Amino acid sequence: MKNNVLTHQKTALALETTGRLGSVAIGVGGKLSDEKTFSAPLRHNAELFDTVDVLLREISKTADHINEVYISIGPGSFTGVRISVTVAKMMALANKSKIVAVNTSDVIAQNIDDESINKIATIIDAKRGQFFIAVFEKKENLWEKILDDCMITPEQFKEKFGSEPIWLLGEGLLYYANKFETQNIKILSDKYWSPKASNVYKLGTQLAQQGKFADPVALVPLYIRKPEAEENLENRVQGTGYRV
Repeated sequence: MKNNVLTHQKTALALETTGRLGSVAIGVGGKLSDEKTFSAPLRHNAELFDTVDVLLREISKTADHINEVYISIGPGSFTGVRISVTVAKMMALANKSKIVAVNTSDVIAQNIDDESINKIATIIDAKRGQFFIAVFEKKENLWEKILDDCMITPEQFKEKFGSEPIWLLGEGLLYYANKFETQNIKILSDKYWSPKASNVYKLGTQLAQQGKFADPVALVPLYIRKPEAEENLENRVQGTGYRV
């Protein structure tokens, strides 16, 4: 009887490829079954499909059993965000899987459950001295976003948020933690920095229960800024006096 019940419960796949260290999670009936992290940073293309296959076999499922796909939509690596979006669209087309798009900063914030920490900021490298930053404050044991994802410099962040205690996390700190740290701005251990597929699954499940599914046709990555190659092309064209 138990196996028959599980057969009719929805199977959901969660993908996290926006960060340096990717991961995949799977669950049935709203309960997380397993999560696997790729063997090394930037192994998304090489390990994604094999990892999905392993997780499916663990619960005796195949790809056509996936009812919902939860993805981390960005901001993050341009290439990484496109991978998740492309895979989700493929599954929607092939299996009619429903898609839930979860903000990457929200995913990172879920890494922190320390009751002594009341305010955090997620830091994602936007290149060229700028960072995608979101700020969260704890309210009723939940992280409420008080600053939506925006692209600012460390100096601008310190000017706005450096007057009271705040803790930072995120892969954008990998090479630049010293640019942010002050008496009030503290850096959390790097074990909290990477977004995780298990958190994508957690938030995706909540949004799915609310019926907040993405349109697979209209779904696009959350970049905030344009890819560097596109910006460089626009700058060159603008230099000639033409418009794009």
